[in-house]
Amino acid sequence: MKGMMKMFLNNNNPIGISQEITANSRKKVKQARILLILNLVVYTGISLAEMIVGHADHTTALIADGQNNLTGIISVLSLIVGLTFAIKPSDSYHLEGHWQFENLAVFLSGLIMFLVGLVCIWNGSTKIMTLVLGEQTIALKGTAAIMAAISALVMVTLSLVNQLISRKLHSAALNASARDFLSDALTSTGTMIAIAVAAIFRINWIDPLAAIILGGFIVYNGCRILSASAEKLSDGFSTIIRTKIIRSINSMSDVQAITFVNCRYSGSNIIVEAEIVLSDLLSLQQAYGICQRIQKELEMQYPILYCCIQVKPSKKSMVAIEQPAKILFNRF
Repeated sequence: MKGMMKMFLNNNNPIGISQEITANSRKKVKQARILLILNLVVYTGISLAEMIVGHADHTTALIADGQNNLTGIISVLSLIVGLTFAIKPSDSYHLEGHWQFENLAVFLSGLIMFLVGLVCIWNGSTKIMTLVLGEQTIALKGTAAIMAAISALVMVTLSLVNQLISRKLHSAALNASARDFLSDALTSTGTMIAIAVAAIFRINWIDPLAAIILGGFIVYNGCRILSASAEKLSDGFSTIIRTKIIRSINSMSDVQAITFVNCRYSGSNIIVEAEIVLSDLLSLQQAYGICQRIQKELEMQYPILYCCIQVKPSKKSMVAIEQPAKILFNRF
């Protein structure tokens, strides 16, 4: 017993973490982090420019757009910090590694986006109330529309760059960043149109109305990010991917039935826990070999961090009966 305990304590990988997946994930995270730093620089420049021009031209919509881009800065910072912690090696307290820091960072950035959206709605609403009360506002200038157009062009370009590289690296962080840039490009385009109409036709209420609409869009995106990251942090998992994993396990010739499959995320990686039914005529070594083949098959299709498979022996009298119906989840 003492010897077995010593063997376990000296094992640097007691739960069978995939070293190949871990190494590839760390490499991709480091490459993604470089691009995120570039995103941070661009976000900072655009946000500061919009805030300065917005205050100079007294344009609520452009200020709201600048605040939206400010959430992009915070989001990118959170992702950079989260990815930095995520690639830390596993330890005695985190046997699976620190990959969940990535999802935690995304959750925090979504929360900040939600709060900033509420601020934009409040500012737009107060300005509309000012107009209703009959107070005069300063006329808008075309400079703000030009600034919004430049912002939209830059955001669309960076969205395409992030999307292309995210596909190459299979990076969820860069994919999220690309969607963020695309939404920012849409908000900047809407801001440009609203400011241009308000400046040309002297319709003062369009500017604060655009700020309210943009604030609602920011709140909506923040809620989507919060929902997606909260699902991962609470061990939620896609039923579609889970069904595909069940089918992959079922495709193995020696598997007679599947009694349980649970999947969860660790960062962008997947952890699979399953119980399968094998013939009780198989030796321990043969059963272990089948489990290893299942794990290799899943790792070829998904970023499986590790796969824990429990074997349940079938009764000899049931082998002939159970063989035609290979899985209990026949609805899949």
